[in-house]
Amino acid sequence: MTNYTVADLQRVDERCREIAVAELGLDVPEVVYHLVRPEEVYFAAANGLPARYSSARWGAQFDAEYGRYQRGQSRVYELIFNTRPVHAYLMEGNSLVAQTLVIAHCLGHGFVFETNGWLGAVDRAIMPRVLSAAERIADYMAAHGRDRVEDFLDACHAIAVHQPQAHLIRKAAVSAPEHRLGRYDALFPVEVAADRRRIAAERETLRRRFPREPQEDLLGFIEHHARALEDWQRDVISIVHSEQSYFLPQMRTNILNEGAAVLAHQEICQRLFLPADQYWEYEQLNAGVLQPRPGGVNPYNLGINILREIMRIAAEPDDEERERWSWAGNVDPYEQVRNVLRDYDDEALLREFLTPKVCMLARLYAFDRDQQDQRKIRVSSREADAIRDILIPRHSSFGIPHIEIVDADFRGRGELLLEHRDESIGLDREYALGTLTQVAMLWGKPCTVKTIKGVTDKAIWFTGHPDGHSEHSAHEPA
Repeated sequence: MTNYTVADLQRVDERCREIAVAELGLDVPEVVYHLVRPEEVYFAAANGLPARYSSARWGAQFDAEYGRYQRGQSRVYELIFNTRPVHAYLMEGNSLVAQTLVIAHCLGHGFVFETNGWLGAVDRAIMPRVLSAAERIADYMAAHGRDRVEDFLDACHAIAVHQPQAHLIRKAAVSAPEHRLGRYDALFPVEVAADRRRIAAERETLRRRFPREPQEDLLGFIEHHARALEDWQRDVISIVHSEQSYFLPQMRTNILNEGAAVLAHQEICQRLFLPADQYWEYEQLNAGVLQPRPGGVNPYNLGINILREIMRIAAEPDDEERERWSWAGNVDPYEQVRNVLRDYDDEALLREFLTPKVCMLARLYAFDRDQQDQRKIRVSSREADAIRDILIPRHSSFGIPHIEIVDADFRGRGELLLEHRDESIGLDREYALGTLTQVAMLWGKPCTVKTIKGVTDKAIWFTGHPDGHSEHSAHEPA
């Protein structure tokens, strides 16, 4: 049914919001809906934000996804942006039932945007800056050549995700070593003197070390300390860095956010008492949203199964659940879900609530590659602990190795030294060397990463150079 009017959509919005507030207790912010053509939806989805700067990266994503839509292989129903007010796109050509589901779905997202503590650092007034950045980058392309600016953007994007993600946690500062007076120091003057010399040397090394503490924010450090950057390049780094800061908290809350949106659209659409034909269409759309993804995780499916389990535990817990959670059986299910949506990110949600039952409901399993044929996979475990160990790194660090800058004057040549410990996510040789050449282009001098195997403490060194060549070795570069 596509012969509806904007007034019809406004009435749907009003009714959905009324249910969300009065019956679900969702304090939803203002949501502005835009009824737009399909190509506009896919363009904004590829760019991540409307009116973002032009890039071959976004163009390739648009071509791929819009092509799938034109071939009937996929369809975007919902696109929402965490801004103030919240903006959401409704695609022309979708039925009234589909638009109803999207509107109800967006109200769940809006609640998480407004209340979740992990999203408090998001710049919800980002759109004017996005527009200004797009204009400046267009000017740089005109002045310095599109290819040169595109290459520089690619280098920035290669490491933009390496930013501190736990905005609510601050590391303790590194303290200088000091000699502590002992009761028997006078009896061992030679040893005490040697200890004092060692500590003095360590304090001098610490004083001269730059950066003083390891830095997780790779792009931010390069922006402020690379000496060979031109003004336009430093501005481009700032643009990519600030826009990535907008996306990171939302990446950390993806499962929780999509679960909230599905819960909202399910609860609201049930209360709308749609006619039988429309309700049948709604069920088809809902089933499509929740369909498990072979070889991957559907955040809509996993998120709603976790939230439904929380609601069940709040209302009808077993004895073990009563012992584990003090609120089990003693709180309104919707209230408990709202509490979780306010305080948790995906890592906390998975650690606490990825139970065997959730794994079964979401059809999750761990798998690995067949050693005889790497194209084949086999199920290695259906245990919740094994699945949790795989999913948590993917949703806490997005499956990206943890790397820090430890020395900005490596070998006394102004080179950059980074360190990675292979505790859960290793370095792929080809990817590491390719990325390091991008980092070296930004820094202006060779960049080396030292990766340490967690069990053996065996170090491997990868080095990238600004001219594009790279090498790796089992020994520290000379």
